[in-house]
Amino acid sequence: MSMGVGLRIGSVVSTAVVASNDPGSPDPIVIVRDTVLHMCPDGTAILGGSAPHTIGDTHTVSGFLPRVGDPAGVAVGDGSRYRAEDLVAGAMRCLLRECEPLPDHGGRTGGAPDIMATYPTRWDSAAVAALRDALDYADMSYLSLVSDAEAAAAWFESEIAERPGQLVGIYHVDDTGSTVALIRSGVEAGKAFRFSSGGSPTAQIATALGAFGWLPSNLDAVVVTGDGLIARDSAAVHGFAATIGEKFDVRCVVGPGPEQTSALGAAIRAAGFNPTTHRVTPIGLPPSYDVTEVIDAVVGEPVPSTSATPNRAATRTQNPASAAAVGASPARVSGGTAVATPPEPRAVVQSGEDSDSASRASWLVAAAVGLALVLVAIVFVLFVL
Repeated sequence: MSMGVGLRIGSVVSTAVVASNDPGSPDPIVIVRDTVLHMCPDGTAILGGSAPHTIGDTHTVSGFLPRVGDPAGVAVGDGSRYRAEDLVAGAMRCLLRECEPLPDHGGRTGGAPDIMATYPTRWDSAAVAALRDALDYADMSYLSLVSDAEAAAAWFESEIAERPGQLVGIYHVDDTGSTVALIRSGVEAGKAFRFSSGGSPTAQIATALGAFGWLPSNLDAVVVTGDGLIARDSAAVHGFAATIGEKFDVRCVVGPGPEQTSALGAAIRAAGFNPTTHRVTPIGLPPSYDVTEVIDAVVGEPVPSTSATPNRAATRTQNPASAAAVGASPARVSGGTAVATPPEPRAVVQSGEDSDSASRASWLVAAAVGLALVLVAIVFVLFVL
């Protein structure tokens, strides 16, 4: 049996999926957590749920995903800053731990199931490289990366598309704007297009198509996905899909979740799905937003970043694919399991006013020491004379 694990860290909720593309295989396991890391005083981390009651302070961190690749890092309560990509890697470690134990077979090479994680399609190469470095530092080099758009297209081609290798548009909406990506044969057609909030989805897609000399008639389909608070507005998301479908006279579907679409697609790709030669072999969840919704509403705004030194990333699992089976129904879950973390995160060098203050302080100390030495020398000379 071919199996794969897909991970996605979102701005509000994060998703893990364990799935198989083999006909007759069990439905995927879907695990959902709030994108909030609780850093416990005993050196463990928990993703999602409420902060646990501990002896000592537990520090909560959120809002770190958009800061990946930012040299300023993420501020913590003691005035230090730490790399946002390290926090994302730690969140992925927590999600992966939720999937254990995994079987020691089912991977494309015959070993443990392959694991693939997604990143926001709008990220530039520097942000992707920063996350890759953080994963390697956390001993998670076995984890592959793919864009949200490529993963969402894999879900569509595996579950719905009748022909392989077609041009698929991915319209992704979030709380700050939208991203349009064009996928052909499973690969992005150039750079994704980012738009601010308030624009027409059809005009944005037309702009992206026009950059390559394509027309809406060249599209096989459009998949609408979402992230953040807007993704919980089912009417708004379905409204985007209806507008696109009617205006372009093209098949337009809303991805399941719609925040879980990319995690599902990543699991499908990790299981060995090939978008250019595929046969339609659904993984078990029907392609309907209403039926496959597994994300419980997150009440209120995301938790603001607070507190002290979050540890860098979870320690490596000795056997990330030990023994168990996949077969449970999609799970509605809210709280994570504690994952051990190493004690020393990589701190970000302070810049701006802090570094200027530090430089001035160092200069003053050096000047004072120099003056003292001069005075000692003068006194010595006078004494000798």
